Amino acid sequence: MPDFAVVRAEWQSLRPEIEALFAALWQVPEMPGLEHKSAALLAAFLERHGFSLTRGSGGVPTAFVARKGSGDGPRIGILAEYDALAGLDNAAVPYRSGSGRKPGHGCGHNHIGPANTGAGIAAALAAARLELPGEIVVIGCPAEEICWGKIALQQAGIFDDLDIILTSHGDYQNGALSRPCHAFVSSEFIFRGDSAHAGMGTVRDALKTAEEAMAAFNVVLAERFPGTSEKHIFRSAGVMPGVMPEEVRLWTSLHHSDLGPMMQAYDALKATFAEVAGRAGVGLEEKFISACRGYLPNHAAGRVLDECLRAIGPPRWSEADIAWMQALSAAASPGKPFELDREIAFFDEGTDYYGQDDGDASWIVPLARLNWAYPTTVPIHHWAWTALSGHASSSPGPLMASEAIALAAVTFLSRPDLVEAAQAELRERVGDEIITVIPPGINEIMASDPTAFWEARW
Repeated sequence: MPDFAVVRAEWQSLRPEIEALFAALWQVPEMPGLEHKSAALLAAFLERHGFSLTRGSGGVPTAFVARKGSGDGPRIGILAEYDALAGLDNAAVPYRSGSGRKPGHGCGHNHIGPANTGAGIAAALAAARLELPGEIVVIGCPAEEICWGKIALQQAGIFDDLDIILTSHGDYQNGALSRPCHAFVSSEFIFRGDSAHAGMGTVRDALKTAEEAMAAFNVVLAERFPGTSEKHIFRSAGVMPGVMPEEVRLWTSLHHSDLGPMMQAYDALKATFAEVAGRAGVGLEEKFISACRGYLPNHAAGRVLDECLRAIGPPRWSEADIAWMQALSAAASPGKPFELDREIAFFDEGTDYYGQDDGDASWIVPLARLNWAYPTTVPIHHWAWTALSGHASSSPGPLMASEAIALAAVTFLSRPDLVEAAQAELRERVGDEIITVIPPGINEIMASDPTAFWEARW
């Protein structure tokens, strides 16, 4: 193993910059595909520390690829996320204080970007001191919240020369992960009918048809596709009850532990929508967004991250941190007991509830992921998570993750045999399956006019 003291000293020197960037990104929450300020802050951080940087990588305007090292040894990729979520703005206070109309970091990506970027910088600086061959590659990955950015980057070949991928995220447990998450597919469907006085009752009713189509599919889903879950919103469905909307936009998402059954359910969704719309004489257009596999576990890579995490130890919350989170929890989840994971574990059983846009990437490059814990009474994708993300009590978790990833990156540089073991495990798990990316349907609009996507006019 490398000299951890060297890595930790480099990381400690960067800690003030990492924590300052937690706050800086939180102050400028940007929607997926529009993260110009956030990407610029992280790019400047990397360039200050000697990384060569390419902006707009893979045709994704707010992406970047930063490199530092000799390139003669392993190439260690570290993923940075930095997009926010719609409607989750909140002040950094332990109660609801926001309009619900602006973006907010309700998933903690203001932590992931700086923490993972800082880990990459620390690893590169330590590797130089230790004269280790190899390269650290920090990849700026926009638009994770719509599960698109990393799929587009993979499609463009950005991950092709990597040997290992490391990343982190906030959750409800502290530890390294080597277990799958869900595959997902996401699309927007446009129902087109007639605009008229709602009392006429003879027009082609786009809204009623969209509602009936969604209800019909849920019957099909329950009967034919066990294990598949569905989520949807109406992005555009009229502005007042007395005016029948001419166009209704329904954004849907399906999740399942396996890609194949999920895509079968998606085909059934499209067929159901077409049948209902056809009966009503309402137009229907599919606007495909993206689809992706869930994570492919890799115990060899995950165990390296676990060992490095145990050298760091769990998050170091102060009594004041705990008290503030308890107050926030009471406001977000009244009456529920406060729970916060303060230990470390290795997670290699079960399936995580979410989908991630680096799922496909884990099937071509060994991927190891580390989570840090928030209180179970602070819901993810919620105003309370935004509040916590902006407060100093949220910092110990991502700081733990950042330092552990720095140690893991240098460990892989110093031990090519560990890289080879992770790659051998990946080959064994994948077998003869040919891994291809399902081409996203939003590459062009996100590259040219992402605002049109968010204004539902693409």
